[in-house]
Amino acid sequence: MKTQEKPLSLLPPLFPSSRRRYVMIPPKHLYEYIIHLLREDLGLKDADIRQRDDMTLEINLGGRIGANLKAWITSEGDTSVLNINFRYGKLILLASTIFSAAIVLSILFGTFLPMLIVAALLPMAYNVNLEAVRFLDVLNETLPFLEREYNRQILLMDRDRLRRYLGKAQELYEKLCKRHISIWGNINVLKYKIEEYQSLGLTYEEAIIKIAEEEGLIVD
Repeated sequence: MKTQEKPLSLLPPLFPSSRRRYVMIPPKHLYEYIIHLLREDLGLKDADIRQRDDMTLEINLGGRIGANLKAWITSEGDTSVLNINFRYGKLILLASTIFSAAIVLSILFGTFLPMLIVAALLPMAYNVNLEAVRFLDVLNETLPFLEREYNRQILLMDRDRLRRYLGKAQELYEKLCKRHISIWGNINVLKYKIEEYQSLGLTYEEAIIKIAEEEGLIVD
């Protein structure tokens, strides 16, 4: 049975609580990148970023009453796991204090006018939520580019080894074509892989050798 797709929401999430993201780069590389993102993209000061030795960050977003963000990185094999947890304790405490004071004043003076003070919380809450959502948006937009750049750098560092087989590129290409035709009936997948590796900086011949290596046609 075909599952019905949920309609996309045009509204940003309200006070996000936790997120987990798998990122195909080493943990240390990801940790350093997030610190760079906080400083350069989000404009946070060093006083707002507390670093710990276990690749954990505690971050203040949105000023004194903003969200407190905890981010920590673990690894699963070659994959980094980015965990994010938002806490809004300062905002909740301030809202509780203002709301309680407004109730007391309303009872003492017999009017609901003091309750209008509560309206002052709305722009504060809006800004806190905006900073939390902005952080997630920047992260989601930039992580795919970070993964791609890391993969590109690894490939370029590997070029010397690939170039040892340049003289066999045509022979390997013919073997790859036969294999893909026998499996898929065409070489469309092979063409896509070659173009993908070329987009990462390899030459046409180097891309063929890389694919041949992945498919077991080259064994050192």
